[in-house]
Amino acid sequence: MKKIGISIAIAFLMIGCQTEKTAYVDTEKIFKDYTELTDVKERFTKQNDAILSDLEVKIQAFEIKQKLYQKNGPSMDRKKQEERYNELSAEAQQLQQERQARLGKLQVESQGAIDSLITKVKDKVKEYGKTNGYTYIFGSNDAGSVMFGKEELDITDSVLEFLNASYKGSKE
Repeated sequence: MKKIGISIAIAFLMIGCQTEKTAYVDTEKIFKDYTELTDVKERFTKQNDAILSDLEVKIQAFEIKQKLYQKNGPSMDRKKQEERYNELSAEAQQLQQERQARLGKLQVESQGAIDSLITKVKDKVKEYGKTNGYTYIFGSNDAGSVMFGKEELDITDSVLEFLNASYKGSKE
């Protein structure tokens, strides 16, 4: 009976000594310094700039037409003034619609790419956690999911290295 009691006590002691390995990552730093996310943002910024540049040329051409109308309008007969005004109004509306459509499409594509990256980062953090024996890895951000953590439990830099190495490996 005494041996059973000691065995149970040892079993409880062993269970009590098992600790769960936990850590946290600074999610804002991850998304600021993750190379793939930086590359995606840069790509969409360039596309946005290209769209705005293309539209700027069209807007400048429209503004020239508009200035000519303002200059020559008073010398036109009433009917011609109305026709030209309506043409310019339609062109302005078309430019606005084109701008909204192109930038809207880019925004949808950008958000889709970023959402996909967020999912990828979560999957990679899970992989990192499993590989390195973590029970939990928490995310720290301004929203306060981790309001305090010992600095030695911050594995942000290690996870970031893992993410960037995975990204570099997938590019090759």
